[in-house]
This record gives sequence, C-alpha cells and structure tokens, in this order.
Amino acid sequence: MEFLLLWIDDLDDAVGALRHLASKILGFLAALVLFAATGFALLRAPGATLAVVGIVLSASLFESVRRRRVDRAEAEFPLRISVSSSSLTRLRASTA
Repeated sequence: MEFLLLWIDDLDDAVGALRHLASKILGFLAALVLFAATGFALLRAPGATLAVVGIVLSASLFESVRRRRVDRAEAEFPLRISVSSSSLTRLRASTA
C-alpha cells in the first residue's frame, strides 16, 4: 500500500512539473514545427519563402528601431505623462 502512495505522489509531482513547463514545451514544439515548415517551403517554393522571410525580418527590425526610439525618448523626458482619451472623458465627466 505504501508503494502505491509513493508512486501516486511521484506521479502527482510529475504532472505538476509538466503543467508548469507546458507553455515552454509547447513553444519549443511550435518553433520546431515552424522550422520544419520553413525548410519544406524553401524546397518547394524558394522565391516566395524568401520573400516572406524577408518581410518578417524587416518587420522585426522596424519594431526594434521603434522600441529604441521610445526608450530613448522616455530616457530624455522621464516625466512625460501619457493620457488616453478615455481617461480625459472620465476627467471631464467628473469635473462637470
């Protein structure tokens, strides 16, 4: 009986660890599938695949440049306050 309890406890620990790491495991499997799909697409239609890869890479480059500009602007003007239109509407309604 004690053997079964220890086995169930170990199984419960394994399931808990698997739950904790499920997102990382699924992310790794998705990356692996995308890598295989890219290789297959390069074999079947290299021109279209290279165009899509170029678009994705340029989009990530533009995003990193945009983030650097935002970080630089925040470092230069640290007290800049961002106000959304919904907060302005609430402010106007509360003061009226």
